[in-house]
Amino acid sequence: MKSLEQLCNPRESIFEEDYKDTVLDITNLIDGKINARDFFETNYVTDGMRTLLREGFRRFARRSEKSTFLLTQSMGGGKTHNMIALGLLAQNPELRDEVMGP
Repeated sequence: MKSLEQLCNPRESIFEEDYKDTVLDITNLIDGKINARDFFETNYVTDGMRTLLREGFRRFARRSEKSTFLLTQSMGGGKTHNMIALGLLAQNPELRDEVMGP
């Protein structure tokens, strides 16, 4: 069995001098400062996130009456991350199948 050290390899980009540890804000989405492809290439989409995205787009398409989603995570739990993901996929429909699956 592989060790945790063998399984967890950081991206090379974090060792680059110009790398910035950036915490995204919802205004980054509004201001168009997030590259959608880069966002999804560097972030893992969980099953829960996929469910939220799917249900959000069902509502956008008027195929669901559910208009609110309670995100109960504590600070650092991914609420803004999920909202940014939904916004990026709304802005970039060509990425939806790739990110959310069929």
